Amino acid sequence: MQNVVRTLLFDEQVSLTVADTTEMIKEGARRHGLSETSTIVFGRALSVATYMSACLKENTGEISLSVKSDGCGEIVVSGNRALHLRGYIALTNAEGKGEAAVNACFGTDGSLTVIRDDGYNRPFVGACAFPKNGGIDETFEEYYRISEQLPTRIKTIALTNEHGECVFGGVAVLQPLPFADEETLEKVKTIDLSTLLLSAREQGVEKAVKDRFDVSSEVWETREANYQCNCSREYLEQVLTSVGEEQMRTIIREDGALKVHCHYCNTDYEFTDEDADKIFKKA
Repeated sequence: MQNVVRTLLFDEQVSLTVADTTEMIKEGARRHGLSETSTIVFGRALSVATYMSACLKENTGEISLSVKSDGCGEIVVSGNRALHLRGYIALTNAEGKGEAAVNACFGTDGSLTVIRDDGYNRPFVGACAFPKNGGIDETFEEYYRISEQLPTRIKTIALTNEHGECVFGGVAVLQPLPFADEETLEKVKTIDLSTLLLSAREQGVEKAVKDRFDVSSEVWETREANYQCNCSREYLEQVLTSVGEEQMRTIIREDGALKVHCHYCNTDYEFTDEDADKIFKKA
C-alpha cells in the first residue's frame, strides 16, 4: 500500500509529507506487547521516524532517533531509505488514559538525538533537550529548529479503540524551504494538520492531499513504508562467524546455548553446538 505522500506546495516553496502509519504502529505494538498509552507514544515517534526516513537522499541512507526521558525511559526507532522502520520503547506497560497519560509516558525532562547517515563519509548527529511545556510533536519541532535550523511544523496522531488497539496513526509535516518568502511562511502557520490527518484516515493520504491543496504531479511522490526488522538467523550467523568458533563454543558450554535477543522486533534466537558445527563448516 502506498501510504506515504511527498509533494511541494505554494510555488514549490514548502515541502509537505503525509503518511498513514497505522499498520506499522499495530505491528510494533503486537511485537512488543504494548499497552494503549505505550502504543500511542511509540507510534507517534515511529511516525516521525517514517518522515525522517522518507527525506533520506541516498539508497544506502539510514536514520536513527533516540529519546531518553524521565517518562518512558527510552524510545529508539531506526529506518532507511527503503522505508523499513523498526524500534522499541522501554516502558511497554504505561498506564492511564488521555493526553495527560501520553505526556507523562513521553516525559517532561529528556533529550532527543538523531543520527542521519546519508551514505557519505560521516553521519550527521543532532540533538535537543525537551522544550519547556512541550509534548511529542513540539520536541521534534524543537529538534528541527535547533539542529537543522528549519521552521518545521509536525503533527502526529495515534488513535485507539476500546481495546487499546491502534485504529489510525499518521504524521503530517510542513517544512518551508530556505528560500520561502514571508507570505508563504505565514500561510504555513494557518494550515490545520490535524484535519488533514483525519481526512487521510477517511480517504487515504493521496486523496486527502489532493483535495486540500493544489499540487503538481511533477513534484509528487508516493511510497510504501512498513515495519520491518533487518535481523534474521542468517544475519546473526554471519556475525557469529566474526566472533569466532572458540568463543561461541565457550558460551554454549557455559550457558547451554548462545542466546541473542533483538530489541527492535522482540525476537529471541538460540544457537547450539549443532548450529556452531554448521556455521563454521560454511566458514
